[in-house]
Amino acid sequence: MQGDGLKRFEGKIVLVTGASTGIGLATMRRIRDEGGKVAAAHRRSNKDIDLDGAYSVRLDVTSADEWEQAVRSVVDQFGRLDVLINNAGVRASGGVEETSLDLWNGMLRTNLTSVFLGCRAAVPHLRAAGGGAIVNVGSITGIRGTENMVAYSASKSGITTLTASLALDLAKDRIRVNACCPAAISTRMVSNWLEAAPDPEAATEVVVAKHPIGRIGRPQEVASVIAFLASDDASFMTGLSIPVDGGRSIR
Repeated sequence: MQGDGLKRFEGKIVLVTGASTGIGLATMRRIRDEGGKVAAAHRRSNKDIDLDGAYSVRLDVTSADEWEQAVRSVVDQFGRLDVLINNAGVRASGGVEETSLDLWNGMLRTNLTSVFLGCRAAVPHLRAAGGGAIVNVGSITGIRGTENMVAYSASKSGITTLTASLALDLAKDRIRVNACCPAAISTRMVSNWLEAAPDPEAATEVVVAKHPIGRIGRPQEVASVIAFLASDDASFMTGLSIPVDGGRSIR
């Protein structure tokens, strides 16, 4: 799925986290194809990934200092920042009795605190650019919850309410804040989770059955929604968490 000739990001500087694989990589490519200049933030070695010529930024999203350094690097490189896409995250299963405090804290730190840190670092530069957009990648589990994923669901639910609160605070600065909430998507994270199941084929069938559309989604399908929310086509939208879930949220 390509941008179909759209050039919504011509002249825009966009920072994408978790950009080396999955939804982040698909989003980076989509925005680049639409004319944007992309800074791809990741934790992996450059020799292990193909960023298609994007500006590479090493970033541990749980580190406040690294966030400040990463955003400053982007602004020094391009002169401004127009869009932040908080995509980096991790997933883990476990009910309340099986979830250790370390797992709980780690999930919140990586999935939720990282978004707070990224927004805090980026907002002064978005404001200086005259406004912009933030898109946070949440999850359908953050809207509805799901069984056996208490820490993950809680971390993603926090993104939903953080997004709404930021939108209220930043509207006066012409900074829109929205969230994209995918269901199961064919990424390395989901593949690893399914392959670790006692019966991967049966586990996949169960996951697929939760989606009325009848399949797992593609990273490009999520990237297209992220690009829309980040673009001026969504100029009258802020504070929303949009499901991209094959109908899962209506079942």
